[in-house]
Amino acid sequence: MSKIKKISFKALSAVLSVIMAFSFIAYRPHRITTAADDKDLRAMADEIIIMVNEARTEAGLKPLKAVPYLNDKARERARETIFDFSHYRPGRRVYYLTAESIFTLESTDDEKTQNVYNELVGRNCFAEWNEDMTSFRVDERKTEAVEEVLIGEDVGYSYTVTTTGLDKLLAEKEYNVTWSEDNKSFSVDKKYETAVTKLMKETGIKFSVGDLFITIIDSSLIPYTRAAENIAAGFDNAQDTFNQWKNSPVHWKAIMNPDYTHIGVGVAHEKDSEFRYYWEQFFVTVDGELNDQYIPESQKTVPVGSGDINGDSEINSFDLITINRYLAKETELNDLQKESADLLKDGVITSADAVVLRKYILGEYQEIPMTMDMLLGL
Repeated sequence: MSKIKKISFKALSAVLSVIMAFSFIAYRPHRITTAADDKDLRAMADEIIIMVNEARTEAGLKPLKAVPYLNDKARERARETIFDFSHYRPGRRVYYLTAESIFTLESTDDEKTQNVYNELVGRNCFAEWNEDMTSFRVDERKTEAVEEVLIGEDVGYSYTVTTTGLDKLLAEKEYNVTWSEDNKSFSVDKKYETAVTKLMKETGIKFSVGDLFITIIDSSLIPYTRAAENIAAGFDNAQDTFNQWKNSPVHWKAIMNPDYTHIGVGVAHEKDSEFRYYWEQFFVTVDGELNDQYIPESQKTVPVGSGDINGDSEINSFDLITINRYLAKETELNDLQKESADLLKDGVITSADAVVLRKYILGEYQEIPMTMDMLLGL
């Protein structure tokens, strides 16, 4: 994997909550097979990836590259949806807090209040004022800047932080809360979710509930900047499941998003469960290449020797176009194609291989593959 700057999961949480595709379940009855082994489920997952890329290609979008690690995690997520068919992982919920300082102004005239208002706007404090302009709230990180403004305008004030005492309040409720090291988030057993959410709203603390599906992916292995998932259940074959997503605008938007670069798909089967078949798609944006990435093919291209990169048994400009598209990262080659495209037999495919192929097609070279010694006339 290329070395790419890691992106903090917390910095991504807001983005993920927006772009996440919501679940869609097919309830109509369908024929269910009695058993499915792991090999069958993996093949069904690859079918989905092929359909996704065919649809993207038809729309003029780049195909998504599959990654074995993402496929493994997608299978794991698919099994989790057997027990909790949602974008949350089974077990606990994570609450991300936005601590705010609530400033209350002492008696002041309209002119000073207006000056304070203008200064806060100028400093990008994004204050939320109450109706009578006697108090406002800002992100806790802006507290120091706000105090400078108020002192400069000689305005008396007091303030409190919204999250102060929350830890004790939750402890009193015996919700079995686990806090993060920086105290900016906490997790709680799923059974307390409704009660905790109500408590947070009553105390006026801003929060977001983590889109926990993404926590299954190790961001040090998949350094994503955007991520989403589609889930489905009820069908025992790839085509019907793909159509299920295609007929859902939200899911289809994720499939056709031009920003995504890689995909992972998994299928789980549990004959005694409600829907029996469970399907999962991961979409991620990664700035670079990932280990073992590949693009599944409905029919594997099999070259007939060196230079026949597109597998049509001829060596012509179409093969040159294919290798140039590969070098431009516009397409992927399977292992046999890579062997055919390595015209210098040095273990890598570069522009030099494209030059050799072009000169062979033009008749300047009489045979391929070649070696550097052959090129240098040694």
